[in-house]
Amino acid sequence: MIERKNPPNLAPPVGRYHHLTVIPAGSDILAIAGQVGLAEDGSLPDTVEEQLSNAFANVTRILQSEGLDHRAVFKINMWLTQPIERERYVQIWRSFHNDEPPASMFAYVSAMIRPEYFVEVEAWAARPARGAP
Repeated sequence: MIERKNPPNLAPPVGRYHHLTVIPAGSDILAIAGQVGLAEDGSLPDTVEEQLSNAFANVTRILQSEGLDHRAVFKINMWLTQPIERERYVQIWRSFHNDEPPASMFAYVSAMIRPEYFVEVEAWAARPARGAP
């Protein structure tokens, strides 16, 4: 079972995440490639909010393909090229993690690989090793 912690010897997180995630010994680690804001049908919305929602949906679909859900994610990195209203960001972020936020990183960058991409979300997940008790 992944353990999420906020150690008492430092300030609380400044957002919806945990400072530390402990992965049990023997777990398989899954590296999920950066997901851009493409919809399942390959279309790309025009807004940063919709692209961020799609990127999280893509991470969710990848997790589901391995029989996992958001609780398997222990680290997530988010890059955006456009500002997003804080309340809208929090709503989208919470809809992904269901108030069980992993360790995370959020940064604004000048550009993605293609100018129409406003978002990229990379995730790391863990699961009990195959064949483990």
